[in-house]
Amino acid sequence: MRFGPLLRALVVVAAVLLAMTGDDRFAQIVAVAHAAMLVAALWWPVPAWAASSVLLVWVQLTHPPGATDVMYGWLVQAGIVLLLALRLDLRKTALFTAAGVLPVVFGGPVAVAAVAGAGAAGWLVRSRRDAQAALAEERERRALLEERARIARELHDVVAHHMSVISIQADAGPYRVADPPPELAEAFATIRSTALEGLGELRRLLGVLRAEPGGSPQPSLADLDRLASGATLETTGDLGNLSPGVGLNAYRIVQEALTNTMRHAPGAAVTVRVVRDDRELRIGVTNTRPPAAPKASPGAGHGILGMRERAAMLGGTLVTGPTADGGYSVSAVLPLTETP
Repeated sequence: MRFGPLLRALVVVAAVLLAMTGDDRFAQIVAVAHAAMLVAALWWPVPAWAASSVLLVWVQLTHPPGATDVMYGWLVQAGIVLLLALRLDLRKTALFTAAGVLPVVFGGPVAVAAVAGAGAAGWLVRSRRDAQAALAEERERRALLEERARIARELHDVVAHHMSVISIQADAGPYRVADPPPELAEAFATIRSTALEGLGELRRLLGVLRAEPGGSPQPSLADLDRLASGATLETTGDLGNLSPGVGLNAYRIVQEALTNTMRHAPGAAVTVRVVRDDRELRIGVTNTRPPAAPKASPGAGHGILGMRERAAMLGGTLVTGPTADGGYSVSAVLPLTETP
């Protein structure tokens, strides 16, 4: 793990205070050198631990410390062991902590308990952070899967409609030709049968994605005026004949962007721009700086993940980020043609 600026500052302050100890000139020099090892442990914990252990043993053999020197010695050792434990797994932490206790046994049970406790505390902090990181990763993965399932549920009606049209057209095909040859009638029958089978498989797949069927029609950009009723809406191009998949996902991207604006920037002015040309659909939702800092709001915080997933599914892109005036911008580009 990487140490934050606050922890680095605390270690430096502690090192400076410890470097000011020492009963005599020799002890003062040793205190400065030992405190420097504590600072070095921020970047090189294992070498610092080894140097500190050797120094403590050497001092004990050549210049037995006084009462003050004994305390500063095991305090530095405990600090180094703590920094070391924040980087290591349980087995290595136990090994380095046990070995780090040996040079401070001359300090008594308090010194031994301090070094051992530092190792245990460092390992507990590291374990907690690892668990939080794993939990956050699992939540993000689950949110991604849930969003993909939700997109699949919404697109079911779009795909089912196309499959139904294919089946109806194939059924009516032979009657559009006078005296159709048997081969043509058989081909149309095969198309209709295949479309019906695909529609049945699609409905079974939907049963896996959700327990109850949804009968309400899916929204599209035809409902954009109602969706963006509280924002400034600017549109360019014909938005009425988009493919159902593009129209649905474009609507959901605008909807999620507006929801995020209401949640994180209440009271801010919002502008929604939707531009269509022959090749792509460009969506922009921008808000100004909110008049007051928003209150913390509950939620999973995966709205951007869902918007990005919708854009990527269509072969498009999504860009989000703060604006120069303190607001926020969501921009999506959705291609209108098939991508290879």
